[in-house]
Amino acid sequence: MTELHDIVTSLLDKDRSCRDVNFEAPTWVGVGDLLTSLESDFGAGSGTDQEGEPLPSPLQASALAAAKRGYAHLAFTEGAGMLRNLQAFICCEDDGSPFVELSFFPDDVRQTSSLRNEFITWAQTLRLRLGAQRYYARYENVSWQFGDISAQSGVFLVSDDIASDA
Repeated sequence: MTELHDIVTSLLDKDRSCRDVNFEAPTWVGVGDLLTSLESDFGAGSGTDQEGEPLPSPLQASALAAAKRGYAHLAFTEGAGMLRNLQAFICCEDDGSPFVELSFFPDDVRQTSSLRNEFITWAQTLRLRLGAQRYYARYENVSWQFGDISAQSGVFLVSDDIASDA
């Protein structure tokens, strides 16, 4: 895993892959809160369901319904904060719990002198909003096994690291 001081480097590394943030054990109520927050932060978003059909308004309700029966893929653009654009993938696990992955590209990150702290605060706020136990910020890796923080995993931040080293 990358040391905390490497967060900014990891966020801005133009390696042609996206960055993913995954959440452990989010709640459905939390997913609804997350969607409301993202719509507020980015303005109106758009999305599709597992069939590729556009999600109707209101986006929060239709995305929740789509995710509970398959999945929802959402795109939020024109953010005024740390991220210009953000994608969200939400689906229902076999046990009925939600799975949430947020993705963005390094070009979508606004570089500031406080980016490290902004990112940690943002990710922690989302974790709390989702009611999740922890989050993993990582380089895109389709073969990543959830929770893997080995040196080859691409994970550059786990929320557990913050309490001991922030």
